[in-house]
Amino acid sequence: MTPMPLLDGATTTNDQDLLGQNRTVNAYQVGTNFFMVDASRSGMYQPGQSQMPNEPVGVIWTIDAQNTSPQLNDFNVVHCTNTNNNWKALEVSAHFNAGRAYEYFLNTYGRNSINGTGGNIISIINVTDENDGNMDNAFWSQTAMYYGNGNVAFTALAKGLDVAGHEMSHGVIQNTANLEYLSQSGALNESYADVFGSLIDRDDWRMGEDVVNLSFFPSGALRDLSNPHNGGNNPNDNGWQPAHMNEYQNLPETPDGDNGGVHVNSGIPNRAYFLFANAIGKEKAEKVYYKALSDYLVKSSQFIDQRLAVEKAATDLFGANSAEVTAARSAFDQVGIGAGNGDDHQDDIDTNNGADFILATDESESDLYFVPPTNPNQFVKMDVPAPISRPSFTDDGVSCVYVDNENNLIVINFNWANGLDYTAFYIENNPQGIWRNVVVSKDGTKIAFTTSNLRNEIDVFDFENEVENLFTLFNPTTGVGIESGDVLFPDAMEWDYTGEYLMYDALNRIESSFGNGIEFWDISFINAWDQSGDHFGTGLIDKLYSGLPENISIGNPSFSKNSPYIITFDFAEDYYDNFGDLQTDYWVIAANIEDGNANNIFHNTTVGYPSYSRLDDKILFTYDDNGNLLLGTIDIQGSNKILPVAGTDVVLITGAQKGVWFNVGLRDFTATSDLVQMDFTIYPQPAGEFINVAMDQQSGQAGQYEITDMSGKIMASGEVLHGRVDIQSLPAGAYLFELRIDDKVGRKMMIKQ
Repeated sequence: MTPMPLLDGATTTNDQDLLGQNRTVNAYQVGTNFFMVDASRSGMYQPGQSQMPNEPVGVIWTIDAQNTSPQLNDFNVVHCTNTNNNWKALEVSAHFNAGRAYEYFLNTYGRNSINGTGGNIISIINVTDENDGNMDNAFWSQTAMYYGNGNVAFTALAKGLDVAGHEMSHGVIQNTANLEYLSQSGALNESYADVFGSLIDRDDWRMGEDVVNLSFFPSGALRDLSNPHNGGNNPNDNGWQPAHMNEYQNLPETPDGDNGGVHVNSGIPNRAYFLFANAIGKEKAEKVYYKALSDYLVKSSQFIDQRLAVEKAATDLFGANSAEVTAARSAFDQVGIGAGNGDDHQDDIDTNNGADFILATDESESDLYFVPPTNPNQFVKMDVPAPISRPSFTDDGVSCVYVDNENNLIVINFNWANGLDYTAFYIENNPQGIWRNVVVSKDGTKIAFTTSNLRNEIDVFDFENEVENLFTLFNPTTGVGIESGDVLFPDAMEWDYTGEYLMYDALNRIESSFGNGIEFWDISFINAWDQSGDHFGTGLIDKLYSGLPENISIGNPSFSKNSPYIITFDFAEDYYDNFGDLQTDYWVIAANIEDGNANNIFHNTTVGYPSYSRLDDKILFTYDDNGNLLLGTIDIQGSNKILPVAGTDVVLITGAQKGVWFNVGLRDFTATSDLVQMDFTIYPQPAGEFINVAMDQQSGQAGQYEITDMSGKIMASGEVLHGRVDIQSLPAGAYLFELRIDDKVGRKMMIKQ
């Protein structure tokens, strides 16, 4: 008799968790093996897109880190699997609790998974610390919940339902308001995770009561929303948090300072929620808080913004003069978060009133072309090395940098007073031929660059202070001092207008023993410079989105020209068509990084490399017309810069790609320095024995100059005498010329021939 074939598919069994409770375990059978993959959730699981068990789509999935650390190079995950559908208690707890958290958000708010659209929910168990020791922590890291097995302060963290609820809630927060994990906004992030965690495990107001060791937390809980002091008397007592703004802890915005006290000061909004929910009931309060999070809070929201958001949400649900609104005001009053004016944190900068132009490459990327957008057929081929990276411009359009096809750093210096007058030269006096990308800050004082060997690093050089710093990229987590090292390498980069943050896209991978690991592209922001302190930034990293599915990639981000909180980027989604062939769907997207809203701008046919125009009234992008590349534009609505004007897409120029829209003009856009920016002219370019300095409206005043080479070394300095500087002693090459008069400063690129 021929044996019956095994049928792949979802299975159900019962096993005990770490609390000794019998739990339903939803798993998946492939052949003779069972995997801890829950594909039973209707409206979530996508069988047509899934390749089980290694690449599931729309599942609750528990995997095992095998006692390795995401902070070390040996981190590797494997399936939780067996041949008899019998599961270990640790596996059961993590898997079941993730399912309970999923059900809470679905049943209470109609939210389908962490990202709201049925994305995977991943739990990783048996995670160790940076020394490969037992980890006293659980955390969220962009894609998954990570659980340590406890050491001194805790037992196995996966045991606690409120722990799972807290960590998964971080993902929900990141996919809604995306509260920045820093100081007050970060404390709100932590508070919301506590609020939802206490609602998922809603029998009390305490957090972590099932996992703490009493010798470390005598109160029996990690935190208590009803009493943030949690049995302690001061910040030195384990579990103590401030309960009122008069106890607020001003901590450094560094990992050692808990990112400005995000886990400490969350006690204040925690107690506000307790008072509110105690007054009107948890069922009403949870609806108000979720609406405040999803509709009103933004990335940079502070405590006062949360008060206003909760009042607005309560008004929406119950009316302006309702008891619920009164209760909200009273709750925040009681913790010292008084009435006041909040901020939407969406401030524009002055428009650059100069001209606007486009720099693009041809289809083969063998040349750069200067393109006037009002008369694109009058393009001019430039006599410069061929590019492999997109050019990056200073805000005034005087200089741009890129990497050529021999992997060297190139700068083009423009003299717009003479029309299209430019000189291209190497940034390095001795070109190394090892670079992949380079971008210049809007004020021209810093460059960021990456190597062609694709490391998880960005190098930043500051010309003013002649200093260099190498930033190692990581994915941030909600664990104190814990970083996830699954960033492979960055690609596209751009400086923000403050000169403090670099926006970049990067390829990430969680290494695994199955398939090709869990891989995705995303967009991040790194604090690379501190303007107020005039030194390198903390290196803290924030994400645009978290938990992107493996079949979705986003990249090539670029800022709006006048709204620093608006960006445009590429979106690509891989899928299998009806014939089983892999296809890719492309879109140009625009997003508000403060409120988290995003919209489709254009349904594309290839990677678009989008770029806003000078007035933000158009977006430029690459389009593939049956194998022929071209540059197109589409109009953007004046009242909302992340919405297109339907039917306005037009071809600008054929046979071109990777266009960059840039400005030629001056504006004050940083407002971060006590020095006033000053314009002046140096000529001739290139120079011989002398450089002439024309100081607009200040020709009678003497100025101090400093000339540095492109490595930042001071080559000459002194006083400008009679509008002239002797540079006979300088070797031929490229330099930065800085002029100071009293509290005014200006900088220009110069070339000595």
